[in-house]
Amino acid sequence: MMEAIVNNHSISQMYLFFARCFSYPEREFYEVVKGREAQKELDAIVKGLPFEMNFKGIPSPSLPREEFEGEYVNALDMAGGRPLYESAYTSYRDDMCSKDIYEDILRFYEHFNVRLNEREKDYPDHLAAELEFMFFLSKKEIDAKEQGKDAEPYHLAQMDFLERHLSKWVHKLDERIQKKIKEPFYKEASAFMVEFLKGHQLHLQNMLRKLN
Repeated sequence: MMEAIVNNHSISQMYLFFARCFSYPEREFYEVVKGREAQKELDAIVKGLPFEMNFKGIPSPSLPREEFEGEYVNALDMAGGRPLYESAYTSYRDDMCSKDIYEDILRFYEHFNVRLNEREKDYPDHLAAELEFMFFLSKKEIDAKEQGKDAEPYHLAQMDFLERHLSKWVHKLDERIQKKIKEPFYKEASAFMVEFLKGHQLHLQNMLRKLN
């Protein structure tokens, strides 16, 4: 049981890490990922995952903080096409328009009583917001298990949210990052995020099949 708990915490910590990767690069985050211990800690989280990942590491930022910040702003935050927003990828899907995406995401948030902060409330489809929601759900799942409560609603919500949202567009974002961004940190973080989401989605499906 303790091994399973550690594994599930590893899932939530991975989501939190990716959410920080694709949020505005604050000084504190930059200094953490630039530090020597960051890679060891990330390795430990990956090893704790309950599914196999081909993880070769994510390099520390190669640029000074101001230039690293500029890379994010110019290529991701202020770039044309709003690459970090799910609603920018409706041309690749035939099930939801931008309005449908907003409304569906907000229903997820409201159902679990999740409140966006003032900076994020107008952008529920930002990648960081969606990843933080998955962090919330995965953490609530393990908290419920530890407390002997019903964890199935959080398990099912993770599956549903991945299927309806993140899995629909992050691979297209990754294609853009691989082509448009030079900073290795973002390129490797993006590529690994896509693989992690695939692995987690498959893990959730396998766990549900075992329960049924």
